[in-house]
Amino acid sequence: MAINKDDDPKLQRLDAELKKARGEFEEDYNPKVEVDEGLNDGARAGIELVGAILGGALLGYGVDHLFGTSPIFFFVGVLLGVITGFYSIYKITMNVGTSVGFKGLKADQKTGKQSVNSISHLGDDDDE
Repeated sequence: MAINKDDDPKLQRLDAELKKARGEFEEDYNPKVEVDEGLNDGARAGIELVGAILGGALLGYGVDHLFGTSPIFFFVGVLLGVITGFYSIYKITMNVGTSVGFKGLKADQKTGKQSVNSISHLGDDDDE
């Protein structure tokens, strides 16, 4: 004969106490880590800036080595890397183009006529 916990009140109480103890254990020893989104964005911006500069510098150095020129393409690569890095930081801070399937900003276009009409409706009730 199998023991069913629904039949015995002692087993039900034991089960409830075990669930409570497991819950307290999870709260104490496995706390939820809350990550600051600003910290993630800052780390990402820094990595993208450094990566863009290093990438531009390495590409410029490689082109200089390939063509036998002195630091001309190296400096051009660093300059393009700095521009690209700061553009990436701009995109991160403005939250532009970071979502999957991003197709551009889609905002409702408001004309001056629409805003004037909404203001003019406010005074219609008082005139009557």
